[in-house]
Amino acid sequence: MSADKKSSTDAPSALLPAGLQDVLYPQAQDDAKASEIIMDCLASFGYERVQPPLVEFEDSLLSDRLGAALSDKTFRLLDPLSHKMMALRADMTAQIARISGSRLAHMPRPLRLSYCGAVMRVVPDVLNPERQMVQAGAELIGSADALASAEMIGLGVRALNKAGISGLTIDIGVPHLFDVIAQDCDAGLLDKMADALRLRDSDALYALSDDAATMLAKLLDASGQSRDDITQLLPQLSGKARDMVETVLHVQSVLKEIWPDLPVTFDLLDRRDGDYHQGLHFAIFSDGLRGEIARGGAYQTGYGEDATGLSIYMERVLRALPQTEKSPKIYVAATAGLATAMALVERGRHVVMGSLNADPDTEARTQNCDYIIYKADDMPAPLSK
Repeated sequence: MSADKKSSTDAPSALLPAGLQDVLYPQAQDDAKASEIIMDCLASFGYERVQPPLVEFEDSLLSDRLGAALSDKTFRLLDPLSHKMMALRADMTAQIARISGSRLAHMPRPLRLSYCGAVMRVVPDVLNPERQMVQAGAELIGSADALASAEMIGLGVRALNKAGISGLTIDIGVPHLFDVIAQDCDAGLLDKMADALRLRDSDALYALSDDAATMLAKLLDASGQSRDDITQLLPQLSGKARDMVETVLHVQSVLKEIWPDLPVTFDLLDRRDGDYHQGLHFAIFSDGLRGEIARGGAYQTGYGEDATGLSIYMERVLRALPQTEKSPKIYVAATAGLATAMALVERGRHVVMGSLNADPDTEARTQNCDYIIYKADDMPAPLSK
């Protein structure tokens, strides 16, 4: 083999790491369009777009509860300039909280911000093998009441519907309701109740013969789509626990007014490991898609502000959308001139500019064109295949 030729085995490997992939045309173009539809829906509700950096210093990105919740899924690397450890974002919520609490601290509240960008995780989710994802979302900084949660869920439903996703179901819970109800229990009883709750075993909770355990059992049995079952338990709750449940019911009633047929499921005691939400939490599902396609809820930023957020996982959304039809392409021969191609583009056509000295018919076919123009004054002619 001559020195100036390489065998196929000498070529660089095109193998990508697990959980990463190239997205090609037309999927890449469809993905971009769907993302912009989502962002346009957020903008229509007054959410202003920001774009934080892909990496930040580790001690900043992972310092508060928001960043720490995904610490185990975050890539780290050494910055050769500062010689400090940096973190590659696994979620954008903590970054939006930093921006709102520092650079936008002077802005009036509530502050509405939106975002869309790539995130990278060391370990993928159980139902999603991809480690690089596109996360789109919105954060309402300065408000975490029932209306804020209803607004976020409504934004998610509208945006997903506009993007072409139907058959949506909303699941609402309060991750810390367990902690509020069981706050006076000893460690041993807490462990037993947590185990029973993890197994969704209400009989085991009743068997503990404790008021807190009995209340948890009743709430567990009331989980589902029946608002009445939960409403009947309100007189047995008090203080913060009652406020939490009333918030969930209020949110459901607001959604019912807008979308009477939208299924809303109550899962009040859903506890999520590493979750940073401190109030109401919600997840959005769609028929035929594995796992949640969007989630959000009430939380507190590292700057002591109440906030409510929505995160949409675009990979799960995008793979469910039908592929759009290709726009017809017009081949403009070099002899017709670039001005001809520009004029067609201004009229909304899709063109491919011919190469100098190329055979127009041959190149037009190899470029998968549908029409051809040979001269500046010609009309596009169908290209025979």
